[in-house]
Amino acid sequence: MQRKNVSNILLYLVLTAVFLAPRLAKIDSFVTLDEPHWLSMGANFYYALGQREFENTVYEYQPAVTTMTLIAFAMFLYFPEYRGLGQGYLDYEKGLLDPFMAEYGKDPLMLLIYSRIIQIFVLLVLFLVLFYLLRKFLPQWAAVFALAFAMFDPFYLSQHRLMNHEGMVSLFVMISLMAFGVYLFKDAKLFFLLLSGAAAGFAQLSKSSAIAILAAVGVMLLWQIVQERGSGWGKGFLNALRTLGIWFTVLVVTYFVFWPGMWVAPGKMLYEVYGNAFSYAFQGARLTVTEELDVSQFSLNTRLADIWEIIKILLYRTTPLTWLGSLLSFALPFTRDPETAPRNRLFFTLLLTNAVAFILLIGIAQGRNSPHYILSSYISLNLLAGLGWFHAIQWLVNRLPSFRQTGQVAILSLVIFAQAGSALTNFPYYFTYRNPLLYAAGWFNEFPHFPYCEGLERAAQYLADLPDADTATVFSYYGRGCVSYYYPGPTISYRPYYSDGEHTEDLLNNLRASEYLIVYYANQGQLAHHQNFINAMSKAEPFHVIWLNGYEYVRIYKVDDLGPEIYEALANLK
Repeated sequence: MQRKNVSNILLYLVLTAVFLAPRLAKIDSFVTLDEPHWLSMGANFYYALGQREFENTVYEYQPAVTTMTLIAFAMFLYFPEYRGLGQGYLDYEKGLLDPFMAEYGKDPLMLLIYSRIIQIFVLLVLFLVLFYLLRKFLPQWAAVFALAFAMFDPFYLSQHRLMNHEGMVSLFVMISLMAFGVYLFKDAKLFFLLLSGAAAGFAQLSKSSAIAILAAVGVMLLWQIVQERGSGWGKGFLNALRTLGIWFTVLVVTYFVFWPGMWVAPGKMLYEVYGNAFSYAFQGARLTVTEELDVSQFSLNTRLADIWEIIKILLYRTTPLTWLGSLLSFALPFTRDPETAPRNRLFFTLLLTNAVAFILLIGIAQGRNSPHYILSSYISLNLLAGLGWFHAIQWLVNRLPSFRQTGQVAILSLVIFAQAGSALTNFPYYFTYRNPLLYAAGWFNEFPHFPYCEGLERAAQYLADLPDADTATVFSYYGRGCVSYYYPGPTISYRPYYSDGEHTEDLLNNLRASEYLIVYYANQGQLAHHQNFINAMSKAEPFHVIWLNGYEYVRIYKVDDLGPEIYEALANLK
């Protein structure tokens, strides 16, 4: 075997290890808010496949086909008989999957672990494909550095460990864009155009917001038309139109072939997904709330404040190294080297366009705008930052002869280790990272931004070590999964509407039926909806408190220690 081939194999093995190690470590150590929900949806998807009821493989305003397929595969490996037990489709909002699995001696946490591991290996394959495509454009070590830098971004890394769509969407989008760029500007083999269209199709099968990819695709087509203007604008336009037609056809075929629901009820699938997506974006809620698409009610939320809020969250979740690298990348379009200048300009424009497109899409659309919805912006900006660092240090080496190659390697290694350290200091969650500069400036200081159930498993494990854990009932906010997967006794979930003052009877009945109450102070403490409840409970002394990253996250109360004044205060919530 040639030495070059051996080196390539070793490089891919090293990248594999670097990718897997921080993602697989303690993969069973916590559960986030949405994951039990997706386990239920994936179980229903698996049941629909088993019953050949393909019309029931639809979720709602996002296809989520890739996510539900991975969970269905995990179910096939862990609980294959589920598809033939005749239980039907279990209501995910009522948490019926967990007790059903327990009846058959199965642990929902194990199903989640199976699903997470399967997803991580799928993401690994996508990561290596992306590296292969980057090497078509960039020198090998520039590709290695930029990709490693992006993969160690704390918030981006965190989403690869969670059972959701965002990690897959971001990599499918990036693969599609890079393959499209390779086809247009490096190697016009049809394979790359087909790969781009298929990746875009899988991105759409994951989440409908992946439509933002069209901005960067459009920019590349315009770039091609300008480059071919010497042959005539009309010819360039027709070539671009043909390319887009092939790409879009592959996208549609992929969407149809890999979604069983499209085989039998394409109209229902498309209406459920895009009807709900448009309803959410333009009317602020899904169809179950708005009941129909009323075009007269369509309005885009164009408030700059909402877009700025998305940008603020991104700035807060990215590292100072990403900030500086992104600033350094603004020198890329002005590269004078005739060999590298076109590539650098293309990459800068492409990545910046993709980052901005997802920010604007989520910022303008009505409805929820969670931080992970713009994960494609995170990878775009971090790749851009990685290239900014690499070229800045290379520029320094070229102009300072005394600054040897070993110095370049040392600085690049230091940057990577610092970026990785930013994530690892927040292990095992990673998504709790906060930019130290903005934290020092007072951003989101009062409470951690967007708590996602981190810390609740610690409360569950604390209670699990008590002597009465097998029989004592715990009444907990976000009780399903975040607590119940780690606590051996009964768990009752605290519903958000218990704090509205109109459901005090349910609140008190559940409290009296429990031995312990868990208040997720990181979340409830910052939401106005729960303030009266928090104020009422502040009169009692917590049995135990969980702190995380300097924040008070969880308060545990022993119900028997709550005095009559607490019950009176809770009975009078308004």
